[in-house]
Order: sequence, then structure tokens, then C-alpha cells
Amino acid sequence: MKLLFIFTGGTIGSTVNGDIISTDNKKPYLILEKYREIYGINFEYDILQPYTELSENNTGATIRKLIGTVLENLPKGYDGIIITHGTDTIQYSAAVLSYTVKTNIPLCLVSSNYTIENPKANGLVNLHCAVRFMETVKTAGVWVSYKNQNDIPRIHKGSRLLERQAFTDCIFSVMDTYYGSFDGDFNFHPNPEYSQSPDSMDYFSPDTLTEEADNILRIEPYLGMVYPKIEQKIKYILHGSYHSGTINTKSIFPSDFFAESNRRGIKIFLTGTESGECYESTQAFKDLHLIPVNNLSPISAYVKLWLCAAAGYDPEDILGKSLAGDIVP
Repeated sequence: MKLLFIFTGGTIGSTVNGDIISTDNKKPYLILEKYREIYGINFEYDILQPYTELSENNTGATIRKLIGTVLENLPKGYDGIIITHGTDTIQYSAAVLSYTVKTNIPLCLVSSNYTIENPKANGLVNLHCAVRFMETVKTAGVWVSYKNQNDIPRIHKGSRLLERQAFTDCIFSVMDTYYGSFDGDFNFHPNPEYSQSPDSMDYFSPDTLTEEADNILRIEPYLGMVYPKIEQKIKYILHGSYHSGTINTKSIFPSDFFAESNRRGIKIFLTGTESGECYESTQAFKDLHLIPVNNLSPISAYVKLWLCAAAGYDPEDILGKSLAGDIVP
């Protein structure tokens, strides 16, 4: 087996100096040396380091560079590609890669909750599960290998990740539809609840991805919410919901906001909703011209909307179409 490691920085590629965590260009070699000490290396590999950055500083330009590196090396006969990445924005990079890279080999993103010298770090376990996935499962696609605290390591579909919660480094898939998990002996067990629909649209070109999603307004609901003023450049609004797929539809303030959006021809997409039974308050969605995006991770909805807007596509025709296993059947 021959693997390609693409190192991009993040906590897994950082060093602690005093109270400061910063990226370290020498870290890739230390990671692999520590991996060799614990698990051994019985595969060939190459290393690339297209950039070194803390993932919170990533932009569309950074992700384009990552995609370019992946696409350039896909035809070179590797059995899998492992990307080390920071935990803060790994969900976004995984979603963009899922939507722009059609791969016939596994492509797995790996991160660490602490720098790898820290005994609480999960980075080497995450890395080993990615290697084992490529050795034994070999399913093509974009994946994320991650072990939450006090849990077993899991493999997640790159297009199904949820936003991180504050004060936790855990990773979850939408509706808990992770792809599979590893036991204590690193044997893989598929998740019997996992399923995916075939692609119903083409992959996006990464070339059109803008550095910033400056024509999208993304907002989340909260109690006592005051809706923001809508800047002139905004074309689309991505509105989050509470866990039940609801928002406040009774107050006059959101009604005014939605009325202005409709008057200006701005489409509002609502995330966090699912098909099936719903609460009474959701009956107002149609009157407020809200477009629910069912069974799709809010991060994936945002990335898909960003790619649509950048390419000049109508997102209303596309957000509900399955691509890279993103929509939970």
C-alpha cells in the first residue's frame, strides 16, 4: 500500500511554546516518527506540505490550494490520501472536498484535539484509523477519522459533519449517520444505520470558489433575536434553526426581515430541518417564503450554497439534490 500525506498545519501540526500553540513546519516528520513508534509503518508513503496554517485562518483561497494539491496527485497511483487538518474548520474543508473531488480512492482528513505530545491527544489514534480504513475498507470518497473523548474511533462521511459545539472538540455526523467505527483491535464495523442516495448532480469545479462568501448572509436563531440589516450585496440567506427545525415565526420582527428579503428577491434557505413530522410553527414557512433544506448538514448546506453562488447556479434547484452522500435518505 502506498499513501500520500498532505500536511496543512492545525493543532496536529503545531507545537506548544509556553501558553501559545503555533504551527511547526517540522511537525509532519515528528508525527510520522511517533506513529512508527506506536503502530509501526508497513506501507510506502510520500509527504506534501502545500501550506502550514491554523485552520481558523483558512479561506476559500486556502481550500482551493488544498483541492489543487489533491487533484494533481490523484492520478499518481496512491491507494489513499490522508490530509492532516485543524479541528476548527475540518468540517468545511471536508464538505468542499466532498463536493469538488470525485475520487476512486479513499481521501481521509485527520485532526487532533491537542498537540501530539500531549497524552490526552487523539491525533495518532485518528491517523491510525485512517490508515486502517485504507488498508481494510478501501471505500472511495472523502472521509473524516476521529475519536471523541470516552468514545470509540469513527469514520464520518465528509459531507455529513455537524458544526462543533463550544468548549468541546467532539465531531458528530448529522442524525448520527457516521459510516462505521473501529474496535479496540482496530477492526472496522460498518454502521448498519448508514445509507446514502446516488448522486443526482455533477461535482462542482473548485476554480470558481471565491475567497469569501460575501453574498451570503448566515444567521442562527436565539431567544430575543434581533435580525440584522441586509447589505446590498447579499443574494442569499442561510438561516439556521433550533434542534427541532423551528424558528420564531410569531414575532413581527422576523416577519419584517423576511418580507424585505422577499421584496428584494433574496432567497432564504432554512437548515436543520428534516422531512416527516414537524411542529405547528413550521406551517408559516411557506408564507414567509422560507425554503427548508431537509436532511442536510448546515455546514454542507452553506458550502453547497457558496459553490452554487460562486458558479452562478440557482441553489434552489441544487441544494436538495444528493451529491457525495450528503443528504440523509
